[in-house]
Amino acid sequence: MGTTPAAAGDAKAAVVTGVEALRRAISEAAQALAYRIRERDQLPADEQPDPYAFALDYLNTQVGHGWRPTNAKRSPWTSTQPRDNTGTYERGAALARRLLNREPDTDKGGYHDAGPV
Repeated sequence: MGTTPAAAGDAKAAVVTGVEALRRAISEAAQALAYRIRERDQLPADEQPDPYAFALDYLNTQVGHGWRPTNAKRSPWTSTQPRDNTGTYERGAALARRLLNREPDTDKGGYHDAGPV
């Protein structure tokens, strides 16, 4: 027989999108790391592990839980280098200075935006 509408709704609610799963995994990893850091900070200074060894141990644990580095690429819009816009800024500033220093147009009553007379 078919599923009831309530059961179908529950099935949809149980489906987790890739983005939601990623956010959950990041949150869980951050909580685990924060817990380990708090544990480490409670040790006397001479008993605290080397930072590199501490990080390596944490990452090895994450690999044991299924984490793997990916071939994710940088977003194309962030990979471009910022342009030098000095020329654009200078042209804009020169245009603004020229417009601000214009003599009033006496034919139009001193208003530059006045329509034809």
